[in-house]
Amino acid sequence: MANPLDLDRHSGGVAEQTSRVLVVDTHTHVISDDLEKYPLQVADYPGVEWVYEAPVTAEELLAEMAAAGVDRAVLVQAQGGYGTDNSYALDARAAYPGSFSAVVIVDEPAELDRLAAAGAGGVRFFAIGGGGPLHDEATWDTARRLGLRVSAATVPEYLPALGEALAAHPDVILSLDHCGFAPETIGDYAHLGNLYLKVTPHVLDAGDPAVMLERLAEQFGLTRLMWGSDYSQTHDRPYRELADQARAACAGMTQSEQAQFLGGTALALWPELG
Repeated sequence: MANPLDLDRHSGGVAEQTSRVLVVDTHTHVISDDLEKYPLQVADYPGVEWVYEAPVTAEELLAEMAAAGVDRAVLVQAQGGYGTDNSYALDARAAYPGSFSAVVIVDEPAELDRLAAAGAGGVRFFAIGGGGPLHDEATWDTARRLGLRVSAATVPEYLPALGEALAAHPDVILSLDHCGFAPETIGDYAHLGNLYLKVTPHVLDAGDPAVMLERLAEQFGLTRLMWGSDYSQTHDRPYRELADQARAACAGMTQSEQAQFLGGTALALWPELG
């Protein structure tokens, strides 16, 4: 299948424009400290303790990014903290449009028109508890019409459903959070040219980071791989160490290859961050 995006124009440009690689974090979560304006709606499944233990505001994330040499970030709706109330992520995007893009989660696809007008750059299928949402034709169609980028959070048992959905929508690119938590077997889906991967600590921690990235690059090509920190849901180490892990994973690559993984692919999917 032909690549749905001409990504090469981004990878070379990043390397040529600056000697320091532009870094885009494609997977971050923020929580406001204003609980009256942005009341929490904490989910009742395991793994949401981070909302209480390590919440990070948009401003705190920006400070962490600056200290770690990270230039831009995609704010992914914190389903565990806010459900489908995307207000804080969108307000943070509006306050810092040069630094953030925002990916939302919706109950009804009809909400996407309003959210896109408010600054949403993408929509996320949250299919951790089942593969059904991945077959929501109305969401795929609305995202295509509005030009929203599509992401998905799912687990290995629902990867077949993801594969079916991707095959049915070959003209829509989907970025898969955490490689579907299946870094060893996700290569089985590399033939789907519209499947792009967020390579996060869940993936890089599964083995030697450089080896893990090299394997994925051989399977998918670097133009379909991008780094994400999962901060602050992942908070077992400082943000700077998460960024350093990504740089170390690609340190043996050429500068243009590093630029592709650390920022080029992300800029192709979220050009508003350029």
